[in-house]
Amino acid sequence: MKSRSHNQIVHFDDKAHEALMGIWWTGILLRKNAKRFFSNYLSSEVQFNIMMILKYAAAPLTQNEISEQLLVDKSNITGMIDRMEKAGLLRRAEAPHDRRCHHIELTGAGHEIIDKVEQPYRDYIRELMNIFSTEEIAAITNYMERLQQAVSDENIAALSR
Repeated sequence: MKSRSHNQIVHFDDKAHEALMGIWWTGILLRKNAKRFFSNYLSSEVQFNIMMILKYAAAPLTQNEISEQLLVDKSNITGMIDRMEKAGLLRRAEAPHDRRCHHIELTGAGHEIIDKVEQPYRDYIRELMNIFSTEEIAAITNYMERLQQAVSDENIAALSR
């Protein structure tokens, strides 16, 4: 049996399964690399994602809106926002339309950090994706959108009936 690297695609007779496992494994590798990359700036890639969402939001966001955009459970976001608030990266402000919810906003320190990490992150992504042409990147995006739709909650629920 030929020895293989831990990060090589495992080949299967079922090519659909092989493709899906390739996507799954690539996701795991991307998360590991993101953890290493962000360790120089933040405690996690989730913090970066929250800060990017807040930086580019057209209007103030609530915790629920952030959790929906990240596809993360509300309770997980609450703990992360608590830690980020304690670290001085963001703050909660009462929402004028609903006293039960808060708008989450970046603090000056939060803006400073995201401004510091955003360009190195974009450079890293550009370098990583440089192996693909513009057309291939568009195709990958299209494939991922279609796959995400296929595994969405609505389709899963329909399949389980």
